[in-house]
Amino acid sequence: MRIAITGGIGSGKSYVCRLLNEQGITIYDCDAAAKRLMRSSTPLKEQLTALIGPDTYLADGTLNKAEVARFLLASEENAKAIDAIVHPAVADDFLQSGIQWMECAILYESGFDRLVDRVIAVTAPEEIRISRIMQRDGISREKACQWIGRQLPQQEVSRRADYEIVNDGTTDLNQQIRKIILSLSQDNEKKRNKTMQQTILAIAGKPGLYKLVSRGNNNLIVEALDATHRRQPAFGTDRITSLADIAMFTDTDDIPLMDVLENLKTLEGGKKSAFDYKKANGAQLQEYFAKVLPNFDRDRVHGSDIKKLIQWYNILIENGITDFKEEMKPTEGDNVDDRQKAEEK
Repeated sequence: MRIAITGGIGSGKSYVCRLLNEQGITIYDCDAAAKRLMRSSTPLKEQLTALIGPDTYLADGTLNKAEVARFLLASEENAKAIDAIVHPAVADDFLQSGIQWMECAILYESGFDRLVDRVIAVTAPEEIRISRIMQRDGISREKACQWIGRQLPQQEVSRRADYEIVNDGTTDLNQQIRKIILSLSQDNEKKRNKTMQQTILAIAGKPGLYKLVSRGNNNLIVEALDATHRRQPAFGTDRITSLADIAMFTDTDDIPLMDVLENLKTLEGGKKSAFDYKKANGAQLQEYFAKVLPNFDRDRVHGSDIKKLIQWYNILIENGITDFKEEMKPTEGDNVDDRQKAEEK
């Protein structure tokens, strides 16, 4: 389970993250990662230079902060253009990091809430926030209020979050953190045990199967059904197929894949297939598959199709996905073909 810590300026979310660090929780800092990638990522440096101009980086390769700030503050469109380059790089870096927790000040504005399962909002009374900002940065009250006003309202951040930590200098932070961690642990256990009504996807050119986690305007966030459970983006250019949209040929009507998988589960007693499909020849594969689907079309169902079916079945069983008819059906709006058609309009 992936968790995000967010909160407005002066809320004290970074202090809460330090308390979590003391409890052994590693937290991915999105702001620090963005700065690191802007300094070190060659593709990112090339894109930023193409956008901002040749003075984006100094002769020694370091970021020209003054030039970037000048471009950034020139217009809202400029700021959005930089975000369009930096945010995807940070998102991909987080997904590949293996870290389960992130700290992100602009979680909802950046769309990073799609990358996590739960959100914790750190809040504080406005007067306390103003006082903290003034003291920390040595600025006027008016300037502190302006900075707060530029961000998503705190009540909206709190409304969208799953948990809230009140950092008002009085309420016990460690007690709140312990309560949330316990709730997250229980929630994670329930998530593992409950029926998974997720769209299961196959992506051409990538091994195994993937679970649809969330969708953006131009991509999907998918999670690998393997030991890593790694999340990554999948784009409209990828050949993505929902298993619920696949059927297998028979001598009469085509049979939905989920029905074939149910037959295979019955044959194997609900366990992984003991049949060594990797070493089996064509005749052996057909003999085995005839026990699953007696009337399969022997001219159009090839050995590679049977091998893939068994491989997918084993992956699903390993991940506790056993009620294929219920768990593989697309939820409303999750049909991949519908997504592709919508993007074409």
